[in-house]
Amino acid sequence: MGTVDAFLTIVREFPLALYGSIVVGVVCAYLGIHIVARRVVFFGAVLTQVSVVGLSLAFLFALPHTLGSITAVFFTVLVISRLLTGKKVPRDAVLGVVFVTSVALRILVLQKTSRVEASEIEGLLRGDILLVTPELFLLMLGASVVVLGLHAIFRKEFAYVSVDPETAATQGYHVGLWELVFYLSAGMVISFGTHMVGDVFVFGFLVIPPIAAMLLSRSVRLMFTISIVIGAVAPVVGLVLAFVLDFPASPAIVAVASIILAGAWLSGTIRRR
Repeated sequence: MGTVDAFLTIVREFPLALYGSIVVGVVCAYLGIHIVARRVVFFGAVLTQVSVVGLSLAFLFALPHTLGSITAVFFTVLVISRLLTGKKVPRDAVLGVVFVTSVALRILVLQKTSRVEASEIEGLLRGDILLVTPELFLLMLGASVVVLGLHAIFRKEFAYVSVDPETAATQGYHVGLWELVFYLSAGMVISFGTHMVGDVFVFGFLVIPPIAAMLLSRSVRLMFTISIVIGAVAPVVGLVLAFVLDFPASPAIVAVASIILAGAWLSGTIRRR
């Protein structure tokens, strides 16, 4: 199958896979700039694991999957947002504790579920983009619109608190409140995104496009633009390559983003020389 035929097949047969991966890629690439600037890169990995724990508990107690995921993520965000703004414990230590605890809980919960349910949970963890349902796509789209709209309205506040929280506090900004709002909004996107496309995709796009953008530009506005463009383009290219080369979709998409990152690093190295 050629690339053009593969793209046309995706558009005809799997439109939600295409549009859903673009939505997740764009919103994660945008939020990733803030996450990298705050030096809490591990935050994305932590919440993807927490989201899976919520999904697992939902299976165990026969609850709606999305409800279990979003509840677990929001509760965790309320706890760690407070700890991340503290001074006594390093941020990476806080995130490390939550991450390893989430992995342990996931393993314990899987031991109490049937083989069929455990297999389904692992499938959700990997994320099967080609099986995105209309309901889940609309949830993700709605969450993305709300989060991006919130960030558009309060763009200055979010950027200021992310880049220079100490100065923002001296200027009268309620840093703790804006931190909490940011983490809750990111948590909602990560929760729905993990359910839809898997943890590898979500964490990859929270980190890879922002770092590539930072390597290519020193302008904050241009960083956001480049990161978002990568977040939109890499899923399309990755899906097409997955069809052409018979690869799983999410890893192929992340691989494309990683190649773009390598190109950005190489470009920066050449420019410095």
